[in-house]
Amino acid sequence: MQASLRTGIVLAACALALAPAAATAAGYPEKAVEMVVAGNAGGGLDLTGRALEAALRETKLFPESFAIKNVGGAGGNVARTQVHQKKGDGHVLYVESNRIYVNRIVGTTQLTHRDVTPVGRLITEYLAWVVRADSPIKSPKDVFEQLKKDPGSVVFGVGTVPSNDQMNVLRPVMAAGIDPKKVKVVSFKSGGDLTIQLLGGHIPVISTGLSEAIEQVKAGKARVIAVSAPNPLPGDLAKVPTWRSLGIDVAILHWRGVFAPPGISRDVVAYWDKALGQMVKTEAWKQQLEKHGWFDAYADSASFTRDLDAEEKIYAQILTDLGMAKGLKK
Repeated sequence: MQASLRTGIVLAACALALAPAAATAAGYPEKAVEMVVAGNAGGGLDLTGRALEAALRETKLFPESFAIKNVGGAGGNVARTQVHQKKGDGHVLYVESNRIYVNRIVGTTQLTHRDVTPVGRLITEYLAWVVRADSPIKSPKDVFEQLKKDPGSVVFGVGTVPSNDQMNVLRPVMAAGIDPKKVKVVSFKSGGDLTIQLLGGHIPVISTGLSEAIEQVKAGKARVIAVSAPNPLPGDLAKVPTWRSLGIDVAILHWRGVFAPPGISRDVVAYWDKALGQMVKTEAWKQQLEKHGWFDAYADSASFTRDLDAEEKIYAQILTDLGMAKGLKK
């Protein structure tokens, strides 16, 4: 009798000890997760969110569904504000790019990546300098030679300002010893409008996502003269120079990642570290990368946070030198 009682007590104690971990694992997610995409339908952030949802669904690594909510406007600030207000809600994810810290630097919002929870960096694109197929510009060196004679002699087109597209102009220019404040960078409404301006002969050089340029390159209408990848790319792009191969120590990852509201539990972060860490190794996710011309750039929550802090310092210095860091003066 006493032995049975002791056994029962031991088993009960073990059950109680294991209960919290089991409840946490079994209790999340409890319902559909709202995925807030900081951009309009069809854009790069939207495609990233939908690719994530498709891969998780196909691999059955996430037992619930997603409700995708597109929240464009104000360079992502509207979406960021909404997510920030959902403090502690682990059933909300948020898809964003490096605007998460750039917007704070330039002064369009007070919120930065520290005001939400970095969950994971998923993919990257690389940026390209693109010219028309019949352009007399054969390489970035041709552009640098013109800019050294007259910094305003070449007009660059980009999708938005501030942006990585813009940095892909200003950072190489600065590294080449040219005053970036004198370089003309013109922004347009969208990547599609940017391409129209290039092909129409209105802009000699554009800085844009490599995946957006490939279609025009394959059609014989445009040429890529440099990419922002840290190392040479494979396949047909192997001969395209990187900035580093040209002696310019610049590499830009045009990444997209996932965030959550502030104050979510560590268990939820650990859940996504495991789920996303498994997902990025699956064939379903690799197919999404190939489909969209993306490159794997996965980083878990801790690594992603460290990288965000490091990137923020680099961009703060660059934007300060350009007189654009209005947010840091507040």
